[in-house]
Amino acid sequence: MPSKPCSMPASVWSLRKETRLSIVEAAQAQVAAAETALKGTRDEAHVGLRTTLDVLNAQQTLLNARVSLVSAQRDQIVASYAMLAAIGRLSTVNLALNAKRYNPEHHYDQVKNTWYGLRMTYED
Repeated sequence: MPSKPCSMPASVWSLRKETRLSIVEAAQAQVAAAETALKGTRDEAHVGLRTTLDVLNAQQTLLNARVSLVSAQRDQIVASYAMLAAIGRLSTVNLALNAKRYNPEHHYDQVKNTWYGLRMTYED
């Protein structure tokens, strides 16, 4: 009986597709609108048409929009890394990171004679 193909890459791809630039662009537009609204509210407050509470509410709206933008950017980055992991390309080599590569043989040599945290060597 043939095995089913892994659905993880497909689900990761759909997640990445959902968090593409459109969501980030929408969040950027939300921030721009909140900045404009805050400027207008402050101008109206200077001439006495708005209260301090109105200005504070506009500032809170701007803060919420900025948090939403950062969350959307984070989701996009995480989805990109999840896609790389799903297709087996998430490594220090593929990401061109300046990091030491893990060598399993070296690690094995370090712990091969270890017993419950004690370093004991048995030589004949």
